[in-house]
Amino acid sequence: MSRVLHVFKYFRPQFTGEGIFVERLAPYFARLRPDLAHDVAVTATPAPADPVVPAHLSDVHYLSGPQGPASQREIAAWLARHAGRYTAVHYHTHVDRTFAGSLMLKLKGCRLVLSATLDDSIEGLLRTYRPRLRPLIRRLFGSIDQFVAISPKLFSENNRYVPARKSSLIPIGIAIPDLDAASAAAAREKLSIDPKAKMLVSVGGICARKDQMFLVRQIHALAKSHPDLLLVLVGPDVEPDYAALVRKYVADHGLERHVRFAGYSEAPWDFYRAADMMVFASHEEGFGTVVIEAMAHGLAVVARHLPGVNDVFIEHGRSGYLFTQDDAFERHVGQLLQDGELRHRIGASGRDFVAAHYDIAGIAARYLALYGFPAKDRP
Repeated sequence: MSRVLHVFKYFRPQFTGEGIFVERLAPYFARLRPDLAHDVAVTATPAPADPVVPAHLSDVHYLSGPQGPASQREIAAWLARHAGRYTAVHYHTHVDRTFAGSLMLKLKGCRLVLSATLDDSIEGLLRTYRPRLRPLIRRLFGSIDQFVAISPKLFSENNRYVPARKSSLIPIGIAIPDLDAASAAAAREKLSIDPKAKMLVSVGGICARKDQMFLVRQIHALAKSHPDLLLVLVGPDVEPDYAALVRKYVADHGLERHVRFAGYSEAPWDFYRAADMMVFASHEEGFGTVVIEAMAHGLAVVARHLPGVNDVFIEHGRSGYLFTQDDAFERHVGQLLQDGELRHRIGASGRDFVAAHYDIAGIAARYLALYGFPAKDRP
């Protein structure tokens, strides 16, 4: 059986959006190409006491040791030892910074794929090296067979350094859920949410980049005219000090009945089903998967405008709203809160667009083709 290796810095049990995406791709990989096995190698997350291999993945190798994350030498040595085992290696982050392991893989005929998911386009990665090394590193990037960007912004940045034949734009994909009228009421009952509440949901690790503080401040203003308003923040405390400040603001302004901290949820589907709309204030994203997840559940979305990222799937005023100024956020949310028909119309338009462009089965097939195993050639 042929094998593909997926390489991450962080994986279970640490929070990693890209790792979760590969876990969600895995059953589609298995369905489309059952003759292909998928392993995971992790360079920074310590091995848990009882490692769990997610369904449809073959194995998870934790390279970090008691002293901390694996060193560059340890990463290169592990890749060299296993070079003959894999037909393709997909770096979901740039861990082999010396390229020593990658060159050994190439000598064994392995196909190499490197993803850009946040600020790690080739342009961004080159800036992490000393200026005098950048010409050499740029040449070493030539050993990569295919560069993947998940947004047009990252794709454009890659294309300044990468020939077109080696550059791909493959967005995040999601499973498109079936919706029924009873699911919202059932989800609210399950989550103990008042049926009469106007519920906003925001999903993401609580940190300065995601800017949940902006959201709770806006709720403070909006709740004066919408006393039944509830913001549910779904996500772990990625930056504990920042999360503490957000909670303090909620407590200091008496917003406990308007803001709920739900913690981490690997599958936040019930929160989407229960919500009236999705709000998202992040200042930087490689893509913004949680927004298209919300749209797939028929939610109207109000998101901070990230040019070349979320304006690809949010058509302002049609499938959602984009804001750059505080007053625009308050205006758009207030309008949606008051107009249920508008919420439904925008939510339906967004769901149709996501279903047409981001179905995970099609995304899985594109990755398989990139690895050299087109689904149409399945035995």
